[in-house]
Amino acid sequence: MSNTVLVVSGFDPSAGAGILQDIKSLSLLGISAIGVVSAYTVQNSEKVFLAKFRKWEEIDSELTVLPKPDYIKIGLISPEMVKLIREKYPDAKIVWNIVLKASSGYEFEQREIVKENFDYADYIVLNNKEAQELDVKPSEKFIVTYGHTEGEYISVYYNDKEMKTKRIKGPKGSSFHGTGCAFTSIFTGFLSMDYPVEEAIQSAMIVMSKILERSTEIQQVQSEKLAREWMKYDALESLRIVKEEIEKIGHLTIPEVGQNISYALPWSQCEEDVAKFPGRIRLKEGKACFVSDPSFNDKSHTARMAITAKSFKPYVRCVSNVRYEEKYIENALKQGLKVFKYDRNLEPEEIKNSDGSSMQWMIKYALEKTEELPDIIYDEGWYGKEAMIRVFGRNPQEVIQKIKIIVGISE
Repeated sequence: MSNTVLVVSGFDPSAGAGILQDIKSLSLLGISAIGVVSAYTVQNSEKVFLAKFRKWEEIDSELTVLPKPDYIKIGLISPEMVKLIREKYPDAKIVWNIVLKASSGYEFEQREIVKENFDYADYIVLNNKEAQELDVKPSEKFIVTYGHTEGEYISVYYNDKEMKTKRIKGPKGSSFHGTGCAFTSIFTGFLSMDYPVEEAIQSAMIVMSKILERSTEIQQVQSEKLAREWMKYDALESLRIVKEEIEKIGHLTIPEVGQNISYALPWSQCEEDVAKFPGRIRLKEGKACFVSDPSFNDKSHTARMAITAKSFKPYVRCVSNVRYEEKYIENALKQGLKVFKYDRNLEPEEIKNSDGSSMQWMIKYALEKTEELPDIIYDEGWYGKEAMIRVFGRNPQEVIQKIKIIVGISE
């Protein structure tokens, strides 16, 4: 199995296609990509204005200093250079994504020269319109995609086999810029993992669906939206780690109404985008009791606080509530933590009567008074409201460390 793929492709400044998209897509699979630019373009996600192909001498000088690849993905390139790349790397598997014409109409490559260089690639990926223009049919060499057709499903043909995936439309209802580049790169990536061709195609289709489902902002492939999924895993893993700490100190921290700790993602806008422990952490026979492992399900007042906190201080993404004891506040002050006392009597009536609004208003009020977000905001209770301490931090580990300080546990 090779963990490095050489990409020789055009440079698209919009990053929707070309070598930037290739590298983003390969990184989703944990594959290292090395690359050489074969053409420079002036384009955005909607139109190509200019393409300038590089000379072989320039490309070759850059290839020469790079490690010898086992797998090569070729994109926009002067067709005759596919032969030169094959001569330079006779044992490599070469996947060529042919680009004859941009969707906006810009002509890239001459048909006859393209056809003359078919034999130098192991696999050629092209869409159905390009296949028709070049008079080729699906085979052991040609993988033909039908993304430019209408219908509920998109088909990909290889040999005599048709593979289907549900069509996902872009924000404007039309197709995405960069699907050919992304699909071919991911396909090449799976080949480098020793996947059989059909399995590599099917796996690439699955990954593409996941990418396009998240490409909701602009009319191009946004692989980076899927790449940030690691942060969801990291958020949940961070909470799993501190779960053990809460189990140890829960008898000191869990209030009557229960405790929670929530960790927002940088882009979180709603409670379902915030990692947390479902329900609330309760005391049972003097020990912390969890409903389940952390997840993004359920709602929590600490999740709402995390979203509000990061809207003012983007790096403060984690919040936990702790039961109030006067000595905890004294400990916090002695150890130099920034503490703000909140008087719930100051809340406007509309806030008091609006479920879920008090905590957001509290954070905004504290920021107005201190011009910074304190480590701790506490109140001494109100009618029907338990006195409470809220601890803010960058991540669960930092929040737990602050909690240990206020309850008097030294490391």
